[in-house]
Amino acid sequence: MSFTESLRQAIESLRSNKLRSILTMLGIVMGVFSVITIVAIGNATQGYIDNEFEKVGANIISIGYKVKEIRDDQILTLDDMATIRKVAPEIKNIATSIQRSGSIRVGSKTRDAMVLAVSSQYKSFAPIEMAKGRFINDMDVSARSNVIIVDENFVRRYFKNTDPIGKSVSYRTYSGDKVNFRIIGVTKVEESVFSGLLDNEDFPTFVYMPITTVQMMDPGGNTNRLENISVSVVDKEALKPISDRIIKALEMKRGQSGLYSASNSADQQKIFSSVTNVISAVLLVVAIITLLVGGIGIVNILLVSVTERIREIGIRKALGAQKRDILLQFITESIIMTGASGLVGILLGLIAGSVIASIIKIPPVVNVGVMVMAFLGSILLGLIFGVYPAKKAADLDPIESLRYE
Repeated sequence: MSFTESLRQAIESLRSNKLRSILTMLGIVMGVFSVITIVAIGNATQGYIDNEFEKVGANIISIGYKVKEIRDDQILTLDDMATIRKVAPEIKNIATSIQRSGSIRVGSKTRDAMVLAVSSQYKSFAPIEMAKGRFINDMDVSARSNVIIVDENFVRRYFKNTDPIGKSVSYRTYSGDKVNFRIIGVTKVEESVFSGLLDNEDFPTFVYMPITTVQMMDPGGNTNRLENISVSVVDKEALKPISDRIIKALEMKRGQSGLYSASNSADQQKIFSSVTNVISAVLLVVAIITLLVGGIGIVNILLVSVTERIREIGIRKALGAQKRDILLQFITESIIMTGASGLVGILLGLIAGSVIASIIKIPPVVNVGVMVMAFLGSILLGLIFGVYPAKKAADLDPIESLRYE
């Protein structure tokens, strides 16, 4: 019997039991669907992480504390930025920030606010784009100016269609101090799954202020403390030696070692990537298990099919069909089911991956190699799981098969 004839008979057999064939194929469809979806989302997430790191640069060093308990004379301050500039003149930019909270009043409306108090070069370390006006500069920081940067959502809600640049808002700290600020810039807001939440009046708005201005408003306590200082360098290979030089200079300034630590963006990117890869690998194992369960379902259904068609097999053998003809027919049925299931699973996986990527606002990544491997894998699965039922059918005795009721 030719392969074409075996293919025709296999298709006829599957068509005669449509519902059973479709239900059997669902296991493989879901397995392939899971594999494609997981790989697509994993690749998209990895691409998004890499893109975000590229925006701020891969040559960034972050200086922070190595120990939990820090005395007042050991804290990082704005003066340390000058020290870092002196011992590492080859650095490109340097910046720091602190976070505070309060509320902003525009006319008769008040809204909670999260304040990011920054130094003048902070914009070089964050993916910030200006929609209007300018960002905080050296003059604002040195003069402790009462200036503020708001975002597009804030402007759209409280200033409607008017230009907010130069307008005043009132900022009140949680200690009760009230200070008037002048808007000098508006940052762009990227569309994301959290856009609606960030534009909600019950959710705090994010604003930027000069770090010296905010420190001056802090009530008591150690207002000069910085949690970290970030620097960027031109040469990626110089990250380690510059980090060591900065740490040594800062600790010599305090007369004590082991106070500070340095991490760089390349290491952070590797950590994020490894976490993403581990999660994707775990989910991929679950998807492969689903595929195997689907393969076991195919074995069961084909065994049932062999039992139902014993007399048919006996008649075919009596008419001259060879063992290889019976073997080829049942293996062909198995491969048709898994191959078709693989194609459907790939299509559904691509659709699901695109939908999920659009919801979380990251560009979908289509991996053609993975799709080809998933399809070939589904066919291989059909071949492997179809061998036993096919062999059982081919080994049937024709005389006993004709007597079967």
